[in-house]
Amino acid sequence: MTCREDDQNERTWFRSDRFFNEGPNWYFSTRENTIEGPYPNREEAESGLMMYLRDMKAMENYGLKPARMPD
Repeated sequence: MTCREDDQNERTWFRSDRFFNEGPNWYFSTRENTIEGPYPNREEAESGLMMYLRDMKAMENYGLKPARMPD
């Protein structure tokens, strides 16, 4: 698994599904420890994740770093 430059090199990786639902609403979790949503279905949540990742990459390209929770 690849790491961002500011991530620690030695880390234990846990695999889990980024997507989850509560009732009819779908959400996804991020590396920045945020929960994004609600979306009306899983497909919309997956599209939301793709847009979120695109925006994070754009921020990195401009030298900006997303806010991160302390470890």
